[in-house]
Amino acid sequence: MRRAAEKTVAAIAIFFLCALRVLCGESDKRLQQLNPAAWGSDHVGKPVPEYLTGDECLFCHRADVGPAWTSNRHHRTIHEADVESTPLAALKKSAPLQKFAEEVKLLLGGNQHLRYLKPAKCYGKLELLSVAWATSGNHEGGRLISPNNPHWDAQRFQEACAGCHTTGVDSKNQTFSSLSLDCYVCHGDANLQHSKDSSLMLLAKKRKDPARVVMSICAQCHGRTGNSISTGLPYSNNFVAGDNLFRDFKVDFSSERIAALNPADRHVLENVRDVVIGKEEVTCLTCHEVHKQSSKKHHQVAQGDTCLNCHHPTGSKKIRKSYEVHSSTCGY
Repeated sequence: MRRAAEKTVAAIAIFFLCALRVLCGESDKRLQQLNPAAWGSDHVGKPVPEYLTGDECLFCHRADVGPAWTSNRHHRTIHEADVESTPLAALKKSAPLQKFAEEVKLLLGGNQHLRYLKPAKCYGKLELLSVAWATSGNHEGGRLISPNNPHWDAQRFQEACAGCHTTGVDSKNQTFSSLSLDCYVCHGDANLQHSKDSSLMLLAKKRKDPARVVMSICAQCHGRTGNSISTGLPYSNNFVAGDNLFRDFKVDFSSERIAALNPADRHVLENVRDVVIGKEEVTCLTCHEVHKQSSKKHHQVAQGDTCLNCHHPTGSKKIRKSYEVHSSTCGY
């Protein structure tokens, strides 16, 4: 009887031990899902890879991507200053700003806000004019912001803007290798064999990358409320597409923080949060076609709470809420 009782106790102990291991394993999996930094690798502090440039990519993609890429917003996040453009003309009309207008070579930004740039003395750096340009609602006019005490800032662009407006950024030296966003930013360090097997290329349709990989790529710029843990800069430390962005990029995903954002940034951060914690698989590319600059696909996505960031709960979805986009990171 005693031996039988001992066997029963031992069996019960083994049962509970196995059950505990299972529960702990499931708990570990849940923790990994809830921890954005629990997967993948990174290139933090490592040298920038010798990546293929956009010119090399467009040699093969000249028919499908090439015709539209010169006007694509990602390509034009920094663009040459047209001498006849309204923002530059506004500088020229102001006597105290005329000499600065002659030095402006590049414009940073788009429909909401523009900044004036010129090449710095050091390669891979730009200087930012303290004066900015805000466009009007119909994009036909605008106004100068902070026109008093104009000066060139040699540090601001490198410390705040370079990570999302240039390619091949070296966080240690705060330099970049090429203006605006090149193919490398989203597609990573290309395997030359991808011309024979497209699945070797990040974001290729045949590849079907995990949602968290896709979201890391998009969030490196569009999750603009975060900071690098290693550098403190508002952009990642040498992120390479395919990495886990959140191993070094810290974003406040709290409900309070997200609720305080404008609807556009709120929508982005809600989506990023839900993907990186394993709640959903819908990514930016589910709705947005980057090369075509189209978001028509978002009409095909099932309606949910996220729709209420831009649309009213009732009535036609063609009617969107009116709101302004502001960003402390970008300075507008």
